[in-house]
Amino acid sequence: MISKKRIEAAKRADLPGVLQGMGIELVPNGKGYHFKEHDSLKLFQQDGLWLYKWWSRGGEVGDGMQYLQRHYGLSFPDAVAALSGKMTYQNSSSQHVSRQNPNCPESKKKPQPWKSKRWQIASERLIRVGQSGLLGPNGKGRLYYLINHRGLRLDTIRQRRLGWLPAKAHIPSKLLIPCYNSQGSLIRIRFRINDPAPGQERYRISKGSNPDSPYPIGVSSGKPIMILESELDAILIAQEAGEHVGVLGIGTTGTKLNPVMIRYLTAKIPINLISLDNDQGGREKTTALLKQLPNAIDWPVSEKHGKDPGEAWKRISLQAWVKSGLKYHSNLNKNHLLNRSRKGRQ
Repeated sequence: MISKKRIEAAKRADLPGVLQGMGIELVPNGKGYHFKEHDSLKLFQQDGLWLYKWWSRGGEVGDGMQYLQRHYGLSFPDAVAALSGKMTYQNSSSQHVSRQNPNCPESKKKPQPWKSKRWQIASERLIRVGQSGLLGPNGKGRLYYLINHRGLRLDTIRQRRLGWLPAKAHIPSKLLIPCYNSQGSLIRIRFRINDPAPGQERYRISKGSNPDSPYPIGVSSGKPIMILESELDAILIAQEAGEHVGVLGIGTTGTKLNPVMIRYLTAKIPINLISLDNDQGGREKTTALLKQLPNAIDWPVSEKHGKDPGEAWKRISLQAWVKSGLKYHSNLNKNHLLNRSRKGRQ
């Protein structure tokens, strides 16, 4: 349990200093600041507390902990730690910034087996076995599924190193989906169980995998991004519309974007199309992401075409759907600028 004393210390922390330590550029504005990327987002002090007010978001107001929770996806304990304890961030220039309060114990780092040489070697071996299984004579059924039910071309399947592992003893057969980070390092192996038993989950990950980081494909500064739920959907969109958008496959709706990722998507990416599944989990996650990413719009496939791009690809042109989302976002921006210009002339 977090003590009231520590919570009160977090409320009175140097919020501008913390945000600058996370790589956020602030511009002095009277006795406070505004964000360089969002000049309607102001920081000011009131009774010794730093508060924020976001004028373009209906005058949303709150303290530092509320800002970090609402717009950087931090849990309450992490927000308190960021403001009053020790928390290490990696900003967009890959520099590490550490803020420490000597009165607070150091936070323990979670083990990361996926970074170990042993895990990488074992996982690479498993991927090669899966590739041989999928492209061999016994993998024809799963290959047919990927091509005819998920819309993936054979060259895409090879490029993304997809695989299949047959059933063995009490272990069901499953598709194997390797996921990499932006530096090209393997971070996760996702399994899609072919015929899960009642009550059994369809998707799992290999032991030691990184469960938290999204799977980026074709992501670069200045290029629009589409955020998708399934890694297979991310691979499909990269295949069909990779010239127009980079993609982020978050894997599950439980994935939380860390402050570094939110900062990058907000400051370096012009448009974020949120295209999660048309179900309750997808809708709830979309609502949360829209609060975190001011440059994002909700752009799911129409329910009449399916739950996700993996179902809709037979009914619509995915490339045209992506381009329509980009055009819609552009028109929203034009209308916003026009309204601001009209108000200025009144």
